Amino acid sequence: MLIKLHGTSGSGKSTVARHLMSLGDTDPVELAYRVTIPGFKKSLYVLGLYNSQCGGCDTLTAGQQISLIHHYASQGHVFYEGLLGSEYYGRLGEASEPYGNRHVFAFLDTPIELCIERVKARRLAKGNAKPLNEENTRNRVRKILMLRQKLITQGRVVVDIHCLNAGEEVFNLFKDGDNA
Repeated sequence: MLIKLHGTSGSGKSTVARHLMSLGDTDPVELAYRVTIPGFKKSLYVLGLYNSQCGGCDTLTAGQQISLIHHYASQGHVFYEGLLGSEYYGRLGEASEPYGNRHVFAFLDTPIELCIERVKARRLAKGNAKPLNEENTRNRVRKILMLRQKLITQGRVVVDIHCLNAGEEVFNLFKDGDNA
């Protein structure tokens, strides 16, 4: 199973990735982490780097992501997320097509005001006191919702993930996929 998590800045994408990595033995591999989760038949590969508060596939080019998706999908489950890939279909969407229903597009339902609050707090923690252009974040949400609708129209597997228990919901998707 492959899951691509979508959400705007501050929605909790990287937090979900870190939650998944906390569920088992985690080893760094090429531009990803291999997570061995007790009871799972397959390893879980979390793509991207997480050596800062933000991370994931925003640390990789689209070409690197596509290469890693194909490489690790042959070895186990794949999880990936990133702000830039949350808004468009493009080459990444096309790369997901061969996986059919094994590829899930998951969308976080984090309220926009909470996202903005989190981004502001993250910026302040880094010492960045410049005002946030909130409209950029709001516009990203619109683009993400347009992509969600496009995927539904195409008949792709789309699930909504509730922000309050997002890590567990994504874990359960992988758990169900591991037993399928």
